Amino acid sequence: MTRIPYADPATLSDAGRAALDSLPPLNVFRLMAHADPGFANFLTFTGGLWSDAELSPRRRELVILEVALLAHSPYEWDQHVPVARLCDITDAEIAALEARDHAAFDPGERALLEMTGVIVRRERSSDALLAATRAALSDRELIELHLLVAIYAGLAAAMTNLDLDLDDRHGADELTVDERGPRLGR
Repeated sequence: MTRIPYADPATLSDAGRAALDSLPPLNVFRLMAHADPGFANFLTFTGGLWSDAELSPRRRELVILEVALLAHSPYEWDQHVPVARLCDITDAEIAALEARDHAAFDPGERALLEMTGVIVRRERSSDALLAATRAALSDRELIELHLLVAIYAGLAAAMTNLDLDLDDRHGADELTVDERGPRLGR
């Protein structure tokens, strides 16, 4: 059971309540809604990294799964495995991530995953890793990677520290999917 109660929609601002109502009824959103009125802005920012990013949905989900593993966040992992499958990440690749076997990925994805670990640990990457990552990503994608890790590592910290309950359903079941991949919101 979560260590604090979920936000009561009746106590939220109109913007906070509208933001919460626009999302699947998942515990992470019910918890984060406490940040009212910043919750709506947070969703806009996070949604931009889903819908308007140069970083591909596949790479985004690889990063999120890697963060979930490194941050020991069962909730984040549970919610994002189905999203990863929507982004053409195979069960074998998911198992490789769990086994900490990055050899299953191409060199660009290996650099992305290794850089994700560096960012999660708040270290400075080696020049060689930065060069490998820059060979695989544009400068914009590299900054998006840092922002994505910051967001999902922060969410993982809240989920873990506050004992967020696993949901009975997956948000992936309610995502809109288009030619670019899954989209946040309804």
